[in-house]
Amino acid sequence: MPSFAATTGGSATSSAAGGSVGAVVAQRAQFVAPLPLACGVALPSFELAYETYGTLNTERSNAVLICHALNASHHVAGWYEGEPDNVGWWDNMVGPGKPLDTDRFFVVGVNNLGSCFGSSGPLTENPATGRPWGADFPLVTVEDWVDAQTRLADHLGIGRWAAVMGGSLGGMQALDWAIRYPERIGHALVIAAAPNLSAQNIAFNEVARQAILTDPDFHDGHFDAHGTKPRRGLRVARMIGHITYLSDEQMEEKFGRALRDGLNFSFAPEFQIESYLRYQGEKFAEYYDANTYLRITKALDYFDPAKGTGGKLADALAKAACKFLVVAFTTDWRFAPARSREIVKALVDNHRDVSYAEIVAPHGHDAFLLDDPQYMAVVRAYYERIAAEVGSDSTFAADQSTAATSPSDEKSSLTAVSGRVPIERSSPTPAYVPSAAAAAGRADFATIAAWITRGARVLDLGCGDGSLLAYLARERGATGYGIEIEDAGVLASVRNGIDVLQSDLESGLAGFDDASFDCVILSQTLQAMRHTEDIVVEMLRVGREAIVTFPNFGHFSHRWQILKGRMPVSTSLPYQWYDTPNIHLCTVADFDAFLAARRCVVENRVILAGGQRVSVLPNLRGELAIYRVRRA
Repeated sequence: MPSFAATTGGSATSSAAGGSVGAVVAQRAQFVAPLPLACGVALPSFELAYETYGTLNTERSNAVLICHALNASHHVAGWYEGEPDNVGWWDNMVGPGKPLDTDRFFVVGVNNLGSCFGSSGPLTENPATGRPWGADFPLVTVEDWVDAQTRLADHLGIGRWAAVMGGSLGGMQALDWAIRYPERIGHALVIAAAPNLSAQNIAFNEVARQAILTDPDFHDGHFDAHGTKPRRGLRVARMIGHITYLSDEQMEEKFGRALRDGLNFSFAPEFQIESYLRYQGEKFAEYYDANTYLRITKALDYFDPAKGTGGKLADALAKAACKFLVVAFTTDWRFAPARSREIVKALVDNHRDVSYAEIVAPHGHDAFLLDDPQYMAVVRAYYERIAAEVGSDSTFAADQSTAATSPSDEKSSLTAVSGRVPIERSSPTPAYVPSAAAAAGRADFATIAAWITRGARVLDLGCGDGSLLAYLARERGATGYGIEIEDAGVLASVRNGIDVLQSDLESGLAGFDDASFDCVILSQTLQAMRHTEDIVVEMLRVGREAIVTFPNFGHFSHRWQILKGRMPVSTSLPYQWYDTPNIHLCTVADFDAFLAARRCVVENRVILAGGQRVSVLPNLRGELAIYRVRRA
């Protein structure tokens, strides 16, 4: 089997930190109990090809399932003996010291039913005929794959996955696991995916299928009996698909309008991009099965968890009980960030734990296979949280001879192919909660906490590293989300165990319903907002009340600097005039007038200086203003 990375925009070698799992061995599990399929038929028996990396701990709590995308397989990491160039398609993600650390987690890569890489599919034997299934293999769905994967989990003795993770079509499987088997999954990592395919995506898949179906060598899927293969159709299908995996920016940078040997006024490949697409198509046509391609693209088309809930994704996701990390890439136009935000909104509507990272990357859909530093860091940080939860640092491994208690319908045993001895580690680092000393450095924390009702649902705008939310969770039992645009803040919040959603506040809070939070907080961010009035209006729409804090530009030290002819620089306004992020510098008097003009009710107002309340001449003596307001 060729390297998946070599047939995509990925790289066969990884620049990610960490080592390799080394040489691995593919395994097969056979199941003789029938598997009912969504299409109405049942597979009388089936096999799943899989690989494992790392060691299952004594509690069997550190297992992670990796679900693959369209034309990948169970070969996730490492290489095969004698095939050093056949590197797993997510080798940069999975391995010792990598984001999904196999010194901590027991990782399982599985090949989907209907594939052509070892699991039961068109190329495997139909037990009823003794010949390959070919075109007679039934159409399968994402739901069928997940049902089959539960059988594999049972076979491996894994009652509950610490996480299920996948990119693209693999992300859809992770989402389906969360919905249909909520008790068997702790976390879902849904990367570069969507809750269903758009009409445009279905159209691309149909054009690709037609290229295969209309190839004269297809023979209604029975091409093997004719000693041929629909290579032309597969080539065109791959070329169409490959275009959708790359961004315009990446194609322009890599190829532009570069020519191979000048213009020859022919239909031979003259532009470099033409040559590249033909090369990818040729490779694909040699190793991939046409019947498999038809079935897997149909499974993509069929996936729609909201079809049973009247199109309401939130209702479908109400069944999910796990925590989520959702990741999208800015230049991915096949599964655009807006589609990931649909998933996030549905989870937020259900008050589920979710973090969302929107990675700025030029690579299009293929970005989920690559080594973007922010992407890798976010995934690594999220797995650190999971490791702390499941206690995967245990030095005692499950007895490998009994780890798979094989039911009567299974014929293979569990092995940990890496052969690695788990590294002894110190206790997992707990999620960050600011100490009393740290909180004292932000005097507004205690004031805000005093105004928050116990157990309140809070939205923190511009949350930074999540310190305020962590403080409110500890002091008041508050729950909710932080909104942050900066990559550093998103990463820090994930590390600190805070549910953070990466978003630009300037685009508003359209993803949140009216009065969906008890309180919306804008802490020392007001002065950096371009559209102050818009954000205050949105805060009071989304929250039953709002808390706003900002540095008081009217403080006497600022006035004195202005009298000296200089723009103010202070602890609360620590920027020089030429590099400040601040746009609107307001005073206590300014904000009083602003709220009064809009008939907002000020429930509380505290002005601080040196951490102490100021009651006399607050507009002159106050350094930090804290307001609690609501609609009239």
